[in-house]
Amino acid sequence: MIIPFIPENLFELNNNLQPQFDGEVIVIDNIFKNYKNILDVCYNVPVEIFKNSPTSRNFKDYYDCRLVINNHDPIMQKYYARVKSLADIIEHFFKDNRDPEFKSSFNFNYFKNLKKDLSPNFQHHPHYDGDYNIIFYIDPFENGGTALYENVDLELNEHENLMFDISKLKLKKVVNSKPNRCAIFKGDTLHGGYIKNHNTYYYNWRINLALFIGLQ
Repeated sequence: MIIPFIPENLFELNNNLQPQFDGEVIVIDNIFKNYKNILDVCYNVPVEIFKNSPTSRNFKDYYDCRLVINNHDPIMQKYYARVKSLADIIEHFFKDNRDPEFKSSFNFNYFKNLKKDLSPNFQHHPHYDGDYNIIFYIDPFENGGTALYENVDLELNEHENLMFDISKLKLKKVVNSKPNRCAIFKGDTLHGGYIKNHNTYYYNWRINLALFIGLQ
């Protein structure tokens, strides 16, 4: 099904957002005005393989794919309103008044298991990112979320195998996924996708929207 849309209308934020902060993670529920329309778009597009190599387990043990909505010629008034809302929330809770640098595009992570009954010790490869991560939970299944771990030196082999045995890592918390929820945290915290019941994503797709912010 073909769905024409204007990105800055589709991804408009709700009014009167009510962020909750636990000292490490900001959680905002009911973030998008048009969540159901976003879900419709996400379910009606092809998605491209991501982080592949000749020896990768991608498309063998799981699907790890990306969808990028380029947001050509954004409606600048709505773009600035969206990013300013997020920037103000970061500044308020993290006391960080540097100027944030947002990309206009929207980058979706799609994941699906190709094997059943995977041990919960295997989770998405923990990693570090830049200044702040903003993750929007899109799929409706509320199965896991994002794990934050105690920081350690870790070799990143995500391009070979997205799944990683976390049994020797210290799990600090899991930010629970919820449809139309947003989580914001510092990218220098070791983190990764977390799934409670892997069989849920054998039958269904796990979909997140990720924004990475640079600060000046």
